[in-house]
Amino acid sequence: MKTYMRVMALLLSLACLVLPAAAAGEAVELRGIAEDSVPDATGIGAAAVWNIENETFVYEHNIDALLAPASLVKLMTAVCAYEVLGDRMDETLTVEYSMIAAASGNQVGYYVGETISIRDLFGGLLTRGANDCAYLLAYAADGGTDAFVARMNAKAASLGMDATVYKNPTGMNAEGAATTARDSIRIAAVFNAIPALTALSGSVQYEMPATNKATARIIYNRNALVSRVSETGYFDARITGLNAGSTVESGYYAASAVGSETLHYVIVVLGAAEVDGKNLAYTYTSKLAGYALSRFGYIEVIKASGAVCELPVTLSSTADYVTLVPASSLTLYLPLSTDVDTELTKTVRLEHESLEAPVEAGTVVGVYSVSRGGELLGSVDLVTKNALPRSEFLVVLRSIEDFTTGVFFLSTVCAAVVLTLVYFLVRALLRRRAGRRSVPRHYRSR
Repeated sequence: MKTYMRVMALLLSLACLVLPAAAAGEAVELRGIAEDSVPDATGIGAAAVWNIENETFVYEHNIDALLAPASLVKLMTAVCAYEVLGDRMDETLTVEYSMIAAASGNQVGYYVGETISIRDLFGGLLTRGANDCAYLLAYAADGGTDAFVARMNAKAASLGMDATVYKNPTGMNAEGAATTARDSIRIAAVFNAIPALTALSGSVQYEMPATNKATARIIYNRNALVSRVSETGYFDARITGLNAGSTVESGYYAASAVGSETLHYVIVVLGAAEVDGKNLAYTYTSKLAGYALSRFGYIEVIKASGAVCELPVTLSSTADYVTLVPASSLTLYLPLSTDVDTELTKTVRLEHESLEAPVEAGTVVGVYSVSRGGELLGSVDLVTKNALPRSEFLVVLRSIEDFTTGVFFLSTVCAAVVLTLVYFLVRALLRRRAGRRSVPRHYRSR
């Protein structure tokens, strides 16, 4: 019986240790999304999609290619200005010619001597993408463009935007200015995390009150993904804001936020072309939004109720093993097409080869992990499913076995055997001598 239990214990331990091979065969790398389902990137300089909750890229195209930053500069302009001026929105600034002399391209059109609130400058920057608002915010925050651009570059460095160099607060082409899609995702995510900025960037219009130099203005959002005012055919109700623009030299750009109840993304498209009269930065952003929202989600890869393996138990008359189950379920962010059974590898790691009763239900005895291609995706504790009481009779038998197989007992037995042998040997020798002495002597007669 004892030999049988030991063999069963060994087999159960081996079953747990080889579970990955038995359950799923050799490790299979995650296939992810089928290549033909990824939007065609023809005419796109670079692009990326970032999932905010899981801090991971779900799409990359030329993500580290150096390109002009163009209108995406205004994301950094807004973030840096907000860090200084966010609690001073009702303060005002009076326009001087030197403040807006360098402004060109898209503008609100402020007058010299006009007094404007900081709030209105953000409104103009984030809806119209107004370059004069960018310069005026630079003056309001740091007293000049040079100091503010230095702040922007310092902020980029602190965010790990190692390839990015800013030369002005507007994104108009400037020699030496550069960024990448990877870096643009970083500043887009920071911008999106500031509700006041995201809300303004997603507004269809901004109502700017009258000033000392102008009547009330209505500033319409030029981002055609969130507004139909400037252009039609691109509006996407899923997009909640950020920025869009273009330069002749660099092409079309867009940074966008999109999300569902549980998952949120930022999308950047840089250096896109215009094909057949279509702005590809807009059309590709919408394709990427649909791709991210429909192709990725949460999948339960480990169920809390499922038995994983068994672990041998000694000193219990109820059972000689206990079932192991996950302490909790495990849900991972994955491509929704993932086949959990064939594309993921599940591995058991146990802390003990066996347990000794009594065993409590819920005792942590190991780890159940999930990986793909050698990369750990997540893990949960393995726990005992039920309790097993100790058998006092088996404890006594164990004690007897331990005693009879112990060194002291064996030494005592050996000593007793030796002493017994010595005793009988000595006794035999004594008897032999005694026998010789008892032989009668024979005398010769005279």
